[in-house]
Amino acid sequence: MMCCLFTVLITFVGRASVFYSQSTITISGTVTDEKGVPMPGVNVIELNSSRGTTTDFDGNFSLKVKEGATVEFSYIGYNKYILENTSEAMKNLEVKLEPDSSELDEVVVIGYSTQSKKDLTGAVATVSSEDITQRNVTNISQAIQGAMPGVTVTNNGSAPGSGASIRVRGITTLQGSTSPLILVDDVPVGSLDDVNPNDVESISVLKDAAAAAIYGSRAAAGVVIVTTKRGREGVFNINYSGTQIVNTPTEIRSTVGPLRYMEMSNEMSWNDVGNGDNEFPIYSQDFIDSYLENNIENPDEYPLTDYKDLILKDYAFGYRHNLTISGGGEKVKTLASLGYEKQEALYDHREWKRYTARVNTDIKLSDKFGANLDISARLGNAEGPIVDPTNLAIESPSIFPAVWSDGRISGGKQGENIYAELHHGGFTNTDTYQFFGKFGVYYKPVKDLKISLNLSPRYNFTRYKSFNKTIPYWDYDDPLMTGEPNYIKGHNVLDTRLTERRKFYKALTTQVLVNYDKSFGKHHIEALLGFEEFSSEDEVLGVAGREYDVVEYPFLNQAPVDKVFNDNTSISELAYSSHFGRVAYNYDSKYYAQVNVRRDASSRFGSAYRWGTFPSVSLGWVPSNEDFFSGLNSLVSFLKFRGSYGKLGNDRLGNYLYLSVLQFSNTLFANGSEVESLRTAAQHFLAINDITWESTTTLDLGVDVSLFDSKLSITADYYDKETKDMLLNLSIPDFSGYEDPTDNVGTMHTKGWEVAVSWKDHIGQLKYSAAFNMFDSKSVIGDIAGKRIIGDRTISQEGDLYNAWYGYKSDGIYQTQEEVDNSATTSDNVSPGDIRYVDISGPDGEPDGIINELDRTQLGGSTLPRYEYGGNIRLEYKGFDLGLAFQGVGKQKAYLRSRYVQPLYSGWQLPPSLIDGNYWSVYNSASENARAAYPRLSSVSKNNNYRFSDFWLIDGSYFRMKNITIGYSLPGNVMDKVGISGLRIYLSGNDLFSIDNYPEGIDPEDNAGYLFTKSYLVGINVNL
Repeated sequence: MMCCLFTVLITFVGRASVFYSQSTITISGTVTDEKGVPMPGVNVIELNSSRGTTTDFDGNFSLKVKEGATVEFSYIGYNKYILENTSEAMKNLEVKLEPDSSELDEVVVIGYSTQSKKDLTGAVATVSSEDITQRNVTNISQAIQGAMPGVTVTNNGSAPGSGASIRVRGITTLQGSTSPLILVDDVPVGSLDDVNPNDVESISVLKDAAAAAIYGSRAAAGVVIVTTKRGREGVFNINYSGTQIVNTPTEIRSTVGPLRYMEMSNEMSWNDVGNGDNEFPIYSQDFIDSYLENNIENPDEYPLTDYKDLILKDYAFGYRHNLTISGGGEKVKTLASLGYEKQEALYDHREWKRYTARVNTDIKLSDKFGANLDISARLGNAEGPIVDPTNLAIESPSIFPAVWSDGRISGGKQGENIYAELHHGGFTNTDTYQFFGKFGVYYKPVKDLKISLNLSPRYNFTRYKSFNKTIPYWDYDDPLMTGEPNYIKGHNVLDTRLTERRKFYKALTTQVLVNYDKSFGKHHIEALLGFEEFSSEDEVLGVAGREYDVVEYPFLNQAPVDKVFNDNTSISELAYSSHFGRVAYNYDSKYYAQVNVRRDASSRFGSAYRWGTFPSVSLGWVPSNEDFFSGLNSLVSFLKFRGSYGKLGNDRLGNYLYLSVLQFSNTLFANGSEVESLRTAAQHFLAINDITWESTTTLDLGVDVSLFDSKLSITADYYDKETKDMLLNLSIPDFSGYEDPTDNVGTMHTKGWEVAVSWKDHIGQLKYSAAFNMFDSKSVIGDIAGKRIIGDRTISQEGDLYNAWYGYKSDGIYQTQEEVDNSATTSDNVSPGDIRYVDISGPDGEPDGIINELDRTQLGGSTLPRYEYGGNIRLEYKGFDLGLAFQGVGKQKAYLRSRYVQPLYSGWQLPPSLIDGNYWSVYNSASENARAAYPRLSSVSKNNNYRFSDFWLIDGSYFRMKNITIGYSLPGNVMDKVGISGLRIYLSGNDLFSIDNYPEGIDPEDNAGYLFTKSYLVGINVNL
């Protein structure tokens, strides 16, 4: 691949030298819009060369070109202007650019083809490369958050290299995968983040059955199609972009100080023994009062360790570099790109790096034959410590030392020392190697017919290694470490463990496509026939070694011979075979009809039940193109009504579900006085031979409107989805000896709506645009054969929302013993100051005076957000540009995690500041306790107070400013002097702030681990 990039670069340099050796002239002039307003930033490019410039603030340009050359003027949102046969006389030219008649003329990528946006009859959302690069993020999944209606993007955190999960139009299955099918240039891939955002030309999301049915079997959860950039004929370009990144936490939880920690520890212990005479059962009053003074004299016996400051950094740095070379002539067009990114973490020993490379080549062999050759690679490396120290860095009390004054590791809190684990506990290292290819040839026997053959291999190799080391420590009074060491918890000799995994994944997609596109008179037909085969093999080799005597050599051959074990070694295979077709017809751009059908076979089902058929039909009508509508065209530029109905499939719940599979393991048997390990085999799962596809039918009704010369655009959709034959683990009696098998037993119903509004215009040289989208859906469980899927905090059962909140209904805080005595309680430990619960039910369905599992009930809402929204605002003026993007959730109940509110979590960690002064206490007055927001300090009552209930559900709605970017593009006449066609510098910020109802220190998108961060970026983009 590096050779390919080098060859492309040499070719460009060679061509450039030839061009400059020929006679050149200088052309100049001014570019204006349709109203005569000068246009800055217009690209002025000599075709078939590397020469180009951009207009300055006043729309002026000057460019040296070859005499007789062709020059192209282009600007986003305007039609291109072509100037041919340039001559020396072309001075003071006046070039006028006309706006696109409508953004509806935009070409949208759909299944195995493209369509004009105005011709779509399905629900398709798109994001352009400009929208993606504007967000300046590491992964594509993060760039589309809030950018498209009906597409929910949930951040997986802010740790280096982390991405996001994507859900399209709610939930369609209970236990299978809810992630959409991801395709890059029509080839299935594992993740949207496998592609460098800099390589993306556009992203299309197919949301309804009419749009997605062409992908049939794997499209029930939606389809995301990524189209990568390609070389353009006659345009040679070298582009470099570089970005420096600074990440810092959006929020950090605050905890109480050392003295307050000891006071609250005393109070908790005192409460747990009935509030007797000794109010200082752990730390005496004198010990507390003199602690700070004693620390000065003896910091080892009276430590003050700021774990947060010792472990967590205020900032983490990163940088990103991308180089793209593109161009070509009539016969060959190529784009080659290289990318590199590195991110550090908010603590030591963790970083993430990514290298990407891509070469996309289009070859025209003759008027009838051509080929495509695409190759890409992605190499990644993630290094880290054996533990994420974030939570304990925040919560570890300062009175427990991390190190002694002479620098030696201490035992912390009886062997709990997160600082020691971070720096001495071991490491994890993951290397990923991904290679993708697409090799295609095509034949055009006649003008309107194209036959294509594509082969697309994909290889992923992952090497994972982790090592848990011993961490010995000695007391502060043993500086020479002569005594027997103690060990940090989880890091003694028996805890040493080396884990190594090698994962190799290979897949091959084969496609044969026949595309037909013909217009005759007022009729237009587009047809597609295709055949596709997909096969993959996923093999994992896992080995673990334990009880290492020497931790300096973390290799498997250093483990004791009898302490090397298999660790989750596995192999699986998957295959699909598919036939599909589509016919789209429109008459005079007024009446549209489209039919899709796909027939799929999956190796996940038995031969008699392997095939599924997934059809769809869609219709569209454009009244704005009717003669009777002509009087309204000055107001309504475009109006289209569309509707679709179709069926999609899903099989993603595991392999070999229909087979009686034997699983092998080692089992210990008693043989007299000896214990033997023998190889055994058992069938764990009951096979269901007739298991087959889940199917989801979707009805979609939509309208597209453009008003005021297409300045205002509105798209709205209503949809109704029903999943049948849902794959679900069927409950069977325990005495059968089998685990629950998977069968087609469920239904689910999802209804929703979405709307997107945008405005685009200019005032003089100020160009501006704004966009807003909002959407909502509800997923309700249908018949699931009486099964109730109950989790720690959720339930899914017939007639209820998917993942509905499920727990105890609270009724305030007990204020007196009399209230406790006259109420149903969870245990005898309940006392005044504890949370009171409602006695809802008992064994007979009636309240029984006891609070137990029978009193759990639905608490309203579910884990899924409601009324999600997003949008952006953009301004451009004389080379300056400003962009804002926002995203939010209008309605959601969110769970306040126990470790964020529970004092002395795990028995010893720092209480959060937010409860200090706000909890029920025997030291408070009756009126203060009546206003208390949190229960009393108690260890014996924690199972009562911190069990899941609506007491810990809060308003989770929020608004977040996702991005603000300010940029400046230098005028073309300045850049020409240094041989640069364009240069832009910018400042940007991601996730800068949120408006929410979460307690201080907790971010709405927090994941209870690595801190959620905001990013500040400074970057440069150069075109040569």
